[in-house]
Amino acid sequence: QTRSSRSSCRKPAPADHPYITAKDGRPEGLRVVPDADPLRIAGASVAGWLVVPVLPLDGAEPVSLQFIPPPGEGKKLNLPGASVAGVFIVGELAPGGTAYLCEGIGQGWAIWKATGAAAVVCFGWGRVRAVAGELRQRDASARLVLVPDAGKEADAERVAREVGAAVAEMPEGWPMNADVNELAQRDGADALEALLSRASE
Repeated sequence: QTRSSRSSCRKPAPADHPYITAKDGRPEGLRVVPDADPLRIAGASVAGWLVVPVLPLDGAEPVSLQFIPPPGEGKKLNLPGASVAGVFIVGELAPGGTAYLCEGIGQGWAIWKATGAAAVVCFGWGRVRAVAGELRQRDASARLVLVPDAGKEADAERVAREVGAAVAEMPEGWPMNADVNELAQRDGADALEALLSRASE
């Protein structure tokens, strides 16, 4: 399943893919499923969907793939039977530098554009604790900043205490699950940079 799915995703993602355009993102490192591809996941055809590789932190071969539809055409799907035990990094991790941990690639793009620092996409909030722990183990001097969606602040603070990280919270007044990509699109990258600079230990 994994091999055949990967073989159908060899086409580089175009910069004008609807999801990339909607999230003000960039295509680097991503693929797209060809329009006529027969691959289906959970009953849905993923032809034309964006493909994000789920990579181990050491940069080896992908352990899974995430499929992202054009906006309004469904929800993100992961490769069946493959563990999402990896990350996708927007930008570059620098030894002793700052790394922002977020749920999805849209947030990652916004963070990287606002700061120039690495944004570590964890593929869901449930993976943030494990990724933060692994990053801390690999680099004791790194500054880790958790960037939760609105409503997940309390959990982020608990994780931050456990791994020695800071937390950058969404401003008050945003609805549940609103994220930093939405903030950047509404208020601009400078506003997001200011928010992230206020991250508290």
